[in-house]
Amino acid sequence: MINFIKAPKFGDELENLSINKEGQKYFAEFHGGIRAGFPSPAEDFLSDRVSLDERYLSKIGSTFVNRVRGLSMYPEYLDGDLIIIRSDYEAQNGDDIVVSINASDYTLKRYDKKNSTLMALNPKYSESVKIEENDEVVILGVVDTIIREKKKRY
Repeated sequence: MINFIKAPKFGDELENLSINKEGQKYFAEFHGGIRAGFPSPAEDFLSDRVSLDERYLSKIGSTFVNRVRGLSMYPEYLDGDLIIIRSDYEAQNGDDIVVSINASDYTLKRYDKKNSTLMALNPKYSESVKIEENDEVVILGVVDTIIREKKKRY
């Protein structure tokens, strides 16, 4: 028997963004790290290039990019944050995961593996979801990276 898996249905808390695999790569010049102390004069000459797509989207087949909607995971996640989710990572205790229980819409929650519980981080959304033995749980992936724009300037 063949089991067909439907495309993930994201609820009000997540907006899926497609990844375009075509086109030119862009590189940013990387000049060492930003220190809070006094830098070494030699650090001015260190340079490298980093491709953000190679760094964060290196495994397209197992990567999803979503925009967070809502405040159930506040303060760690803000409305509008972009999250990069990796489906090739196995969910561990304390990971933030995108999950569906019993064919519900996918949602972002903190995974308490020890207690089989999904938790919102915002105390205003204090209800946790206990995963029961007969529940059908589908984990789309584990949050790998959060991208937050400080403020758009025009």
